[in-house]
Amino acid sequence: MTGLAFKVPRNLRRGYRADDEQFSVEIAVDLIAHMSQHFGLADLGATKLLDIGCGCKFTQAILDRNLPIGQYVGIDVYAEMIEFLQSNVDDPRFSFHHLNTHNEMYNNDGEPLTAETKLPIGEDKFDLICLFSVFTHLAPHDYVAMLKMLRAYVKPDGRLFYTVFVNEETSGGHGYIDFYARRLKSADIIASEKYRQHLINALKNKGPPDFVDMVADQPLKVAMYSRAHALRLLENTGWEVESLNDPVEEMQHYIVCRPA
Repeated sequence: MTGLAFKVPRNLRRGYRADDEQFSVEIAVDLIAHMSQHFGLADLGATKLLDIGCGCKFTQAILDRNLPIGQYVGIDVYAEMIEFLQSNVDDPRFSFHHLNTHNEMYNNDGEPLTAETKLPIGEDKFDLICLFSVFTHLAPHDYVAMLKMLRAYVKPDGRLFYTVFVNEETSGGHGYIDFYARRLKSADIIASEKYRQHLINALKNKGPPDFVDMVADQPLKVAMYSRAHALRLLENTGWEVESLNDPVEEMQHYIVCRPA
């Protein structure tokens, strides 16, 4: 496929490889397929999906590739992008909503996220709630608040699927820490002083710290959690962990939960 039938202006596209719209859609197709396969589904044709931090690439992928979807509800802090999607997607399966919550990286002027925050969708409940590249930019207090807030929007037999940066090397080599490990072994690239100090502290403590905000001059660009802390923060949030999964190409570690 050489072109996209549904295009989004560059200024409204964020995240990894946003300059390459075609490639972003390819990634979205792969992510949707991986998520479907994880749950033993051929596709999402019978799934009511809530996508938090939705961006636009899932919508583009579903529309351009004619991917099956039962219902798609996208929510994002980026008001201008949401307005564009609301005005330009004419498909009854789709709806889009703005949520003005604070995030140090993406929405500094937003309102604090709490367990009592209400999504602008009434009492609607979903088969699947997904968050790609959302928890990867959340501080611990917002990590917990997000989990508690989302619990009200899942069906009794529904699932939660979210990506997270986990502070460990993996056999597949696709994780963020795998990238840093390769940097440390490279003669022509010097890893950041902050990460060097993190390694020293990890050796002293016989394990990684609970949380590291990895990029000093870009708060929460990389919110890095130890495996133990990423799972510990789920306690008493209304969710039960099904699995914490290693990264795959184009996707970091991901956690799957069911309602507790």
